[in-house]
Amino acid sequence: MRYETLKIVEEKETIFVTMNRPEKRNALSNLMKRELTDVAKEISQNDRCACVVLTGAGEVFSAGNDISEIDDIEKVSLTEARNLVRLGADMCEAWEKLRAMTIAVVNGAAIGGGTSLAVSCDFRILSPAAYFYAPEVELGLTFSWNTLPRLGDLIGPARTKLIGALCQKIDASKAMNWGLCEDVGEDPMSLARNLAVEILSKPRMAQQMVKESVNRHFQSPNTAYLEQDQILLSLVAGESRNLHHRKRGELAS
Repeated sequence: MRYETLKIVEEKETIFVTMNRPEKRNALSNLMKRELTDVAKEISQNDRCACVVLTGAGEVFSAGNDISEIDDIEKVSLTEARNLVRLGADMCEAWEKLRAMTIAVVNGAAIGGGTSLAVSCDFRILSPAAYFYAPEVELGLTFSWNTLPRLGDLIGPARTKLIGALCQKIDASKAMNWGLCEDVGEDPMSLARNLAVEILSKPRMAQQMVKESVNRHFQSPNTAYLEQDQILLSLVAGESRNLHHRKRGELAS
């Protein structure tokens, strides 16, 4: 399958997926979210694949949801708008359920949906310049895509609130101390390749059984789609719409 927003490279039992919109800081457009969902589902059917490495082209992992497309929900029916706001949740769920082990190489900023995507992977390896930042509350929205439960499972409730409710930026050093990543290095892709070699050295089926069991044990209730309905309401009727327009103006100036 060909992808417009992704670069896919297969090296034996490892598949490298690169978000390839560097001119847009790898912002998650509706098309990219669909393609990231599709590629995760496609790879899950590939019995040869033992490890998937996900990263972003350029200096940013992902700037998060593409806010230039926010106005699209006003141009379509309510049913279609509801489908559009659920694309991110579908994407994260597809990556979390991917059978192969997954490594997010966070080579730069992981903002909003970029953080959501990274914590949907099994492991995270950061560059020293990388950071996690969730500005959703500042835009009048909840931090969604079921990210809060995933963060809570990794770092606990209080630290999750620092990220989600207080919009604190978490740099690579703090992410390492908190257990939000497994390693930090100047060449995070090399570190990811080393981890991939370790993954490939183990019996695959037993390894994937462990992954499924661990995910099932720690998986919190999926609130993603309830959250998306709340976001849709906020975007069409609440203060969030004005905040988004103001943010777009700041980015354009």
